[in-house]
Amino acid sequence: MALACLLALTGCAPGMTVPPGESAPANAQTPAPKIAVVNRSEKTDGTLQCAEARFKKSVMLTRVWLPTPPQDIVNLGAALSKTIAVDLQNTSHFDVETTQATQSTGPKPAVDAFKSHGTPYFIRISGHNFGLSGQASMWSFLGPSLNPRGGTLNIRIVDALTTQTMAQTTVSAPSVNAGEYDPVIDALGTDFTASAYGQAMNQLASKAANWIDRTLVCKPLIGQVVHVDGSTITINRGINDGLRSSDRLLILQRTDRVYQPGQDAYTEHYLLQSLGTAEVARLGEHTTRIHYGGQHVVQVGDIVQSAN
Repeated sequence: MALACLLALTGCAPGMTVPPGESAPANAQTPAPKIAVVNRSEKTDGTLQCAEARFKKSVMLTRVWLPTPPQDIVNLGAALSKTIAVDLQNTSHFDVETTQATQSTGPKPAVDAFKSHGTPYFIRISGHNFGLSGQASMWSFLGPSLNPRGGTLNIRIVDALTTQTMAQTTVSAPSVNAGEYDPVIDALGTDFTASAYGQAMNQLASKAANWIDRTLVCKPLIGQVVHVDGSTITINRGINDGLRSSDRLLILQRTDRVYQPGQDAYTEHYLLQSLGTAEVARLGEHTTRIHYGGQHVVQVGDIVQSAN
């Protein structure tokens, strides 16, 4: 129980359990853990306690779509996307690819990304409320009278295999007193980055990246079958993705599309059927040969998932 409390304090993902042999008896009285002072210069990522944290997940990140971009800032969506992608890449938990912004809330962009890039996790982001608020002063020499300027990002993570939403949230920027940029400023430039509002946007992007990391870090590694030779199967994951020779892998096959009634219309998604487990036979950097002893027919394009 003490270990479980410690994991909670360090930010580990929900659903983790105390390893066998370390759980306290049901009636045991466990003293509250002492809270130590943490040296922030050291990395204290509690999520690394989960076995799946060592896997590098492939994700597709859409560029931030701004339905109403601010008139005095260009490339704001691109700047936010760039910071989020860099922050995610720097965690060493992800292999990040980016694609164009999308207004679509349907499954097609996620399915297309998986078909073309093999990215099972699709991250859709839209941004709102980045415009200038408040009213201009009656006396122009006093300058504009403005409310604090901020912004929000709506983030949705979609499982590209089933097309179902895995998680979604909204993160907000810290509000700063910022007037209109005159002349118009480029959000990808150093002048914007150095400004108070530019720094607030950097914090917003970092918040988004942190939430994505915490949401996906303990998810399984997912790859695909790229070659089949009898019981020997080649997959597109290897050492560079965190795979080890001791790992067990689950082979999955996607079923036909399933339609489920929703509030306003039918929603479509896919189911995954298990074909059994396989063991690593020959581990490579980018591809790996695995041995499958099951009776089902495995095909190129079938899904492989870590099963530790």
